[in-house]
Amino acid sequence: MSRKHKTAAEARGRIPSWIKKVGLLVASSFICLVLLEVAFRLAGYQAIYDIYSKPELFWKHDDLLGWSHEPGAQGTYVGPRPFPVEFSAPVRINSLGLRGPEIPELPPGGLRVLVLGDSVVAGFEVAEDKTFTALLEKRLAADLAVPVQVINAGIRGYGTDQTYLYYRERGRKLRPHLVLLLHSNNDPEDNTTLHRARRPFGKPAFALKADRELELIGHPIPDYPTCSAYRLDAQFRVVRLDSALARTLCWLQVSLTDHSALLTFMIMRIQQSPHFITALYELGTPKGQREASGHGVPVGSAHILTTSLIQRLAAEIRADKSQVLIFGAKDDIEQLDVQALRSVAELVYRDDIGSFDHRLHAFRSDSHYNEAGHALVAGYLAPLLSRRLSDLSKSAAGPAALEHAPDGEAR
Repeated sequence: MSRKHKTAAEARGRIPSWIKKVGLLVASSFICLVLLEVAFRLAGYQAIYDIYSKPELFWKHDDLLGWSHEPGAQGTYVGPRPFPVEFSAPVRINSLGLRGPEIPELPPGGLRVLVLGDSVVAGFEVAEDKTFTALLEKRLAADLAVPVQVINAGIRGYGTDQTYLYYRERGRKLRPHLVLLLHSNNDPEDNTTLHRARRPFGKPAFALKADRELELIGHPIPDYPTCSAYRLDAQFRVVRLDSALARTLCWLQVSLTDHSALLTFMIMRIQQSPHFITALYELGTPKGQREASGHGVPVGSAHILTTSLIQRLAAEIRADKSQVLIFGAKDDIEQLDVQALRSVAELVYRDDIGSFDHRLHAFRSDSHYNEAGHALVAGYLAPLLSRRLSDLSKSAAGPAALEHAPDGEAR
């Protein structure tokens, strides 16, 4: 080989010094992080994944609803994730997939109340006997002097659409005298969501047609990738929200950072800044999904859809000869068509509880009721429900005994 060609080959094979420096920096940083991770593990620190309850805790895939509670499941619910631990409560799921004990046959003259809703009703943040549903049962039985069953049919993450499907296909078979529907501020967003990033399961949704009829879409439910996000737009068309960057960041979080004791230690040390923690935790959340969450949902198609879903649910309940009440914050309910709702149900505003204060009655880093909040809500609802049930307790008519199929499912 000539000197000229030899020199050119050597030049091509020589690695620039800056690349070597960058490679050395990356390698040394990686080794340091691994050593720190090992040190924190040996010191007894745990990763977020090991501390907090997973999104799918107590969930199982449900062909109709997307997910439902695993019948017979038991465990401890710890959270809120990713904030510092504020609650750790035991949870048991009965054979019907509902929180609480098995539902016995209703005694003659007894009354049954079915409470529908999402995580606010399920109340996993507090012990079972401290939920407002359990407290209501004791209070109503004492006030009415008849056996009363208050059934907690709340499922974490449910929108009004899933609640409607649950009642239509399963809940009505419990034959309640009265149904209490809790409307949450995130229901409109949930009702236009097909899959949320990081959730193990997707769900169906309803499109509102021009004639105000509801059309079930996204069913059968696809097997969505964990880091994908799908929802309905203002015209009820399915759109995908996640980008390549969002999917990458989501994958890094659920596969790597959530399993790091070092990162968990860092997060716990900056717990005084929950906004920073939330921003860090939601790095892999698609922008459209973040903007559509909670109070960020604009008043529009999602709220029109939610009104229609509640109307349809209330019509089904009334057709079953049951009474129906809708309970929620005044601001949240009044974003819906209040006049339309009043035509099918009675509205009960949480804001009428003059002493309700989120600082006292909800967890600091979480919007769910604490024990004081559940007690306050139960105390407010009990007289209202007592008055509506009192006439029924004098009637000989009542729901038939709860029927069970051999496998424990209500039929």
